[in-house]
Amino acid sequence: MKRLQAAFTLLEVLIALAMLAIVMTAAFRGINLVAAQTSELGERHMAQWIAQNRLAEMRMGSYPDLGTTDGVAEQGGYTFRWHEKISRMDQPLFRRIDVTVMNSDGMQLTALIGIASQ
Repeated sequence: MKRLQAAFTLLEVLIALAMLAIVMTAAFRGINLVAAQTSELGERHMAQWIAQNRLAEMRMGSYPDLGTTDGVAEQGGYTFRWHEKISRMDQPLFRRIDVTVMNSDGMQLTALIGIASQ
């Protein structure tokens, strides 16, 4: 009597390899997506620090004049553009400070609002 040997056929091996290729492609796409989001999150975090620094400088300095100011700042290896707008409030002793921070491409990353007093 002949014994039947259990083995994989060529078709079964090809199907398994195709499934493995699909799973690996999905995994690599997921890893790339996480890496891109992590980089963007780091950039937004640095932009938030710049906006907070600008507000702190305005509060520590003299009473700010009305108007707008633009500038460039570097933080964590990134270059950012910031825009400040200082406007009146109902109380004459207070000024509203709007700080917006953009990346080098001009995309707004964060915006903060603060108040300075005389």
